[in-house]
Amino acid sequence: MDNKGAKILAVFLVSTMVLSSIAYFAGNTDENQINETLPTDDPTDFFDVGGQLISEPFTSIQDALKITPSGAVHAEYVDLNAVANTSMEPFVLRQLQGEGLSVEQLNKLYGANTDCIYFAGFNSSFVLMTTFKPQVVAFHFVAVRYRYYNLLLRQDTDATNVMGNPTIYGAQEDVINTLDVIDGTNNHTSYDDYEAVLAKAPPAEYQRITNSVPFAEQFYFGLTKQENNTVLRTTIYYNLNETTRLKLEALQQNSTERGFSEYNITTADNLTVVNIKSTFLNVISEDDR
Repeated sequence: MDNKGAKILAVFLVSTMVLSSIAYFAGNTDENQINETLPTDDPTDFFDVGGQLISEPFTSIQDALKITPSGAVHAEYVDLNAVANTSMEPFVLRQLQGEGLSVEQLNKLYGANTDCIYFAGFNSSFVLMTTFKPQVVAFHFVAVRYRYYNLLLRQDTDATNVMGNPTIYGAQEDVINTLDVIDGTNNHTSYDDYEAVLAKAPPAEYQRITNSVPFAEQFYFGLTKQENNTVLRTTIYYNLNETTRLKLEALQQNSTERGFSEYNITTADNLTVVNIKSTFLNVISEDDR
């Protein structure tokens, strides 16, 4: 997967520090007016920073893409609580680490424990959405009003936050573009870009999608916990190339002998859906391209 956006995020995260004092401000009703930061001794609760909080809970990459501006070249969703203490957890954490989304760094970003992660990368920027506990603001910021939201301009990473469920992080322009989607002033979302593929994707604890691979126009990858410590891997391809299609069909032929209890390939309307089920090691080792 193209990880240009993740590399941009990593630059922000490397400079992040957990600060012993934080900023607090009272809400101001004037749009785009800057408020001075006021240091306090303890982390500030979300509800004390003023402005409207984000209230767009998501439990899948589908949910998150529906509040993401159009144009994401890749996106990733992880339910960290759901993969904790499972066979998937080491793989997922390594994936995040390799893409500049280290959970340790994300925890430091907010001084809290991260529950869910969603990341959307564009050609030269990104949007990061997370949920975490406790719901506190533990960094210095200057507040800028955007409509009824308070944009928190961070003093440690030079990025912008809007707090809530989820909390949004990115460059100010990208955060504002996301708020415009949430409020309905912009109806063009990245979900629209990937809707045909995502309509075939089952619920999954780990999901990613991209339009930047050589073997298909769009590619989805998802991992779902199953019974008896098995895992379902779903891969979906839009306009899959012939070479990869033949490779997948060849792998299907002796899948039972290789320990797969499910190995289904279906093709319709330019979409190829592959569902395989086995132990995590079998599933993650199987070629998907």
